[in-house]
Amino acid sequence: MNRFLLISTSMLAISTLSFNAHAALNNTLSVGYAKSSIKFEGNKFEDNPKGVNFKYNHEFDNNWGVIGSLTYTKLTYDFYSYWGKIGTTEIDYVSLTAGPSYRFNDYFSAYGLIGLGHVNQEDKFYDYRGDYNKTSLAYGVGFQVNPIPNIAIDASYEYSKLDDAKFGTWVLGVGYRF
Repeated sequence: MNRFLLISTSMLAISTLSFNAHAALNNTLSVGYAKSSIKFEGNKFEDNPKGVNFKYNHEFDNNWGVIGSLTYTKLTYDFYSYWGKIGTTEIDYVSLTAGPSYRFNDYFSAYGLIGLGHVNQEDKFYDYRGDYNKTSLAYGVGFQVNPIPNIAIDASYEYSKLDDAKFGTWVLGVGYRF
């Protein structure tokens, strides 16, 4: 009985491994570093919000697929006077986008994104508190390179205009293709 269990378990493991060796690599999950630049009324901010990006790409066939992206960046300004810290401003930017992806060959795929970008700015000075929230259209383009079959290098650019503020976000990430 034990011998039968050992043989059947071994056969199952071998068949599973051989199936995975020939399985289609049609999903990619990546995480990346995101860096936004902000222009407000034509003036560029000196500091840049920084954060993280997550992407999931599912390929339906050998060429076409769909990709989803979630990006978060944050910037905090502290204001000081002679007596010390007098206030802070926090800017949070979040975007959720999706779009088509196209695989050109085993090593390269490109994609387009469209969705929503949201900014939240919170100002705190002495007893004053102010909030600004705005949601608008966000869109972008990017590509994924697979130097080896299971590893993906992802790069993208995303843009969103929220009233007089323009957010441009670069993303560079690494992912796993399975």
